[in-house]
Amino acid sequence: MDLQKSFRIALATRGINKQELAVKMQCTGAYITQITKGGSMSVSKLQDVCTMLDYKVWEFIKLGEDQ
Repeated sequence: MDLQKSFRIALATRGINKQELAVKMQCTGAYITQITKGGSMSVSKLQDVCTMLDYKVWEFIKLGEDQ
């Protein structure tokens, strides 16, 4: 599971950047940068990210696994 890759693909697919995601999630850009670079993230935050990006959790994770 490569969440960094999942983030890159999801953000590009949805046409938003990390700062825009931070605003949507009401958190700091630094926090988004931390989690997109492989930092720890709770399951509830992962669910929040997926909701904001309009992905199911399994779809988001699968983005990082596809070749």
